[in-house]
Amino acid sequence: MAGSDTAKAGGNRLPLWVLVGAVLGVLAGVVLGQRTAVLEPLGTAYAMMLEIAVFPYLLCSLLHGLGRLTPATAGRVLAASWGLYLLLWVLTLATIWLIARAIPPPSPPIQLTAETATTGLDFLQLLIPANLFAALGRNYVPAVVIFAVVYGIAIQRVANKQSLFEIFEAVRVASVTIWGWIVRIAPLGVFALFANTAGTIQPDRLAGLLLYVGLFLAGTCILAFIVLPGLIAALAPVGYREIMRELQPALVLAAVTTLSVAALPFVQKAAERIAEKAGCHKNDETGNVIQTSLSIGYVLAQLGNYFVYLLILYACYAYDTRLGVTQSLLLPAMTLLSCLGSPTATVDSVSFLANWLRLPDGVTELWLETWTITRYGQVLLSVMGFGVVTILIPLIYHRAVKLRPGPALLGFGGGALLVAAIAIAGVVLRPMLFPVDGNAILAYRLDPELVRGLLVTLHHPPPGDQATEGPGRDPTLLAIQSSGTLRVGYNPSVIPFSYWNDKGDLVGFDIAYAYRLARDLNVKLDLIPFSWPTLARDLMERRFDLAVSGIYVTDDRLQTLTISGSYYQSPVALIVRADRASHFLDREEIAAMPNLQLAVFDDPVLVPMVRRLFPGATIKVLPSYDHLAELGDEVDGAIWTLQQAGAWAAAHLGYTAVGPSNMGSPILIAYLLPPGADSFRMYLDQWLELKASDGFRQAQIDYWIKGKPRAERKPRWNLLDLWLGTQR
Repeated sequence: MAGSDTAKAGGNRLPLWVLVGAVLGVLAGVVLGQRTAVLEPLGTAYAMMLEIAVFPYLLCSLLHGLGRLTPATAGRVLAASWGLYLLLWVLTLATIWLIARAIPPPSPPIQLTAETATTGLDFLQLLIPANLFAALGRNYVPAVVIFAVVYGIAIQRVANKQSLFEIFEAVRVASVTIWGWIVRIAPLGVFALFANTAGTIQPDRLAGLLLYVGLFLAGTCILAFIVLPGLIAALAPVGYREIMRELQPALVLAAVTTLSVAALPFVQKAAERIAEKAGCHKNDETGNVIQTSLSIGYVLAQLGNYFVYLLILYACYAYDTRLGVTQSLLLPAMTLLSCLGSPTATVDSVSFLANWLRLPDGVTELWLETWTITRYGQVLLSVMGFGVVTILIPLIYHRAVKLRPGPALLGFGGGALLVAAIAIAGVVLRPMLFPVDGNAILAYRLDPELVRGLLVTLHHPPPGDQATEGPGRDPTLLAIQSSGTLRVGYNPSVIPFSYWNDKGDLVGFDIAYAYRLARDLNVKLDLIPFSWPTLARDLMERRFDLAVSGIYVTDDRLQTLTISGSYYQSPVALIVRADRASHFLDREEIAAMPNLQLAVFDDPVLVPMVRRLFPGATIKVLPSYDHLAELGDEVDGAIWTLQQAGAWAAAHLGYTAVGPSNMGSPILIAYLLPPGADSFRMYLDQWLELKASDGFRQAQIDYWIKGKPRAERKPRWNLLDLWLGTQR
């Protein structure tokens, strides 16, 4: 049988070799550090190979399992099985949902726009395969499953279909064989995955991973060894010990090979013995029902696969992604439809669900990294899942079941108590496992490579308290290089472009650009503060050579000052309380709110803009947004650009930056120069283009705007460099 061949191919020592691969991978990462990055393609290739046979296996298994039935038999089997399947799915998903209460909820979204709130995959496209090949290419697993179910039912009415079943069976066996080959290289793939990630994981993520793995194993074991055996004992004439004795060979072989398919012949024999003990006649009808239940149950009742649901809930926390109400309600159903088939097929399911929910690509790698451990719980529960349906459906079909309250109470009651205890313990321990960090954006630092060796003078007094030394110099590149100093004006209240971090350092997107420009000109850097009301006067008096800090392009500035090309643009947004963010997705609906009160800081662009966009609102003009949070319910929201509002919201928990629709064109952001600085502007524009082409601009956007960690230039800590004395 294919399952037995695959089990032999896997080898009884496979789990040991996988464990060895994981341990060696961790050691390689610790010893060699960043050098193990060369193994990343190997780990990626292993993940991709696992997905090769997913769709062929899934399609052929469903078409074969459903198509071989007659319509009459299919109807009777459906009547005997639908309630059991529904019960198993509800039990599994409810268990996952309950134990997932131990995982902290994701933070409210920092940014929310009308586009991201409404766009997404069309639900009908996910479920109705108008084009099977398009669904396959887009990895729409639910659509592929529904296609197979519909065609499987239709094939029941086709005559002369034996040759077709032989093809389905050949493809199914070939798929299992391919997985058997891939299983042989599992130790190598696991080694590559662990080696590439070892030493880079942060302590807070490590705590989360340990909790996720613990919840996974606890949930699968409670279902596999308490709840499901209790269900069999409650309906079949066998006790708990006899059930475990009957299924022990199947469970042991599946655990040794980590392949649930290896358990099929043993589950079938156990079902035949229990059916005979229950009084079911040993004839062709009973045999066909058992084989059909096993064939379909192997696809529909691999309950361990559905713990992908737990992974997605943890990934939402790990990647700070909050699901909408519709997504939360649909996720269990999507998990059911996408996790059918072999445990190996869940790699494809994780990719589909992550794409549907717009989670990062790293979710699949997260599944594979923890799969070395969680796969055992997944496979054991899957074997017990299709074991339950294979044993009970024939008894229900022949009306040979009898409810026994004692085993039912022990199985369901004991399992419920354990699940509740796990959820409560997780909630209680959550503050210890997941301490709340400070505001991440206030911890941002300038790149050490930008700062190192550059002479910088940071002026703190406000510009009004500083006397201008003479009329100022000519705003030319030659004058700057001759003086040996680049004078840059800044305003420290424009997060993330220019602001004070938690160490009291002046940082931000534009400040990084100022450092880079001074380095490229090989001059010192003077950072001189300005206030918005005096900005134009300061430039006309040539107090500094250029002004930065997320400055908007306006008609007045275009007529009186010199302006660089726009280096960034941002739509208009509102800062609102996170719990009310969904009410601010359309400008017309916002404008229609009764007693609307909006705040805006004293800016020549924002003040007239908010009056134009919301003529009926009460406007509160503020000198800055430093104390906006203290206003509380005095204002409904505050106007800013989306990037600036998002950075402010990231530094103030409980707030979200919302980009409503119909807000007009985005605001252009540029650098201001003194009047007559045309030659310097030409140089600055070309320099900005150069920074966009050499990757500097994207690196600053990733760090200051998108919040991505800055890539480390020096090799990460590792024992080899420590031993060689090349690492400090």
